[in-house]
Amino acid sequence: MGSCTEEQEDPEVITSTYYPLAIGNFWDYSVDETIYYGEEDFETESYFYRDEIADFYLNEDKDLVYLFHRKKSLNKTDWTNEVVYTATFSNNRIIKQYNNLQEIILVYPLAVDFSWNGNALNNNLPESYFIESTGSYILNEFAFPDAVKVRVSEEDDLITIRDNRYAVFANSIGLVESYYEVFQYCSRNDCLGEQIIQEGRFTHLRLINYGKL
Repeated sequence: MGSCTEEQEDPEVITSTYYPLAIGNFWDYSVDETIYYGEEDFETESYFYRDEIADFYLNEDKDLVYLFHRKKSLNKTDWTNEVVYTATFSNNRIIKQYNNLQEIILVYPLAVDFSWNGNALNNNLPESYFIESTGSYILNEFAFPDAVKVRVSEEDDLITIRDNRYAVFANSIGLVESYYEVFQYCSRNDCLGEQIIQEGRFTHLRLINYGKL
């Protein structure tokens, strides 16, 4: 008596193509930043970051955890150590830990309007990250044919708060842009609705170079 076996397809292997993790990978960014301490009290600075994957280790869940060394420069020549942070690819998620805060920055497979709680691994309030767009993306002199834009927040009531945050990741490259604009407007009776910034921060990070050391 003959027997037949049903062919089973292997599940698709998902890799972190939009956030490639390998020792020696580096990314250089230009950064424009303004920090607001009060009405008409702010500091503006432009500088550069270099993020380099310098090492890795195996955590308790047998996931590879990659160590990013971030350096800062005012002239792209003299660099000083800024911070060490980590990233790991676990359960189809990119988990970044920066200043002891874990954040889920990407979840695969990527699809427009797909959303997840970026704060699922920390104690902050739940926050819905979602894929706002996919496809080509222009950034300064770069033209990325395949990129995803992750929207974290887009809120401005023009009275008390502005919260505009997103990140863009390019296939085979990684993070190419990060935009953070979170303000609290003056809400006193004499300035309500005038969008006078009381406190907050604007930080715009843009890729200028990348490769492997």
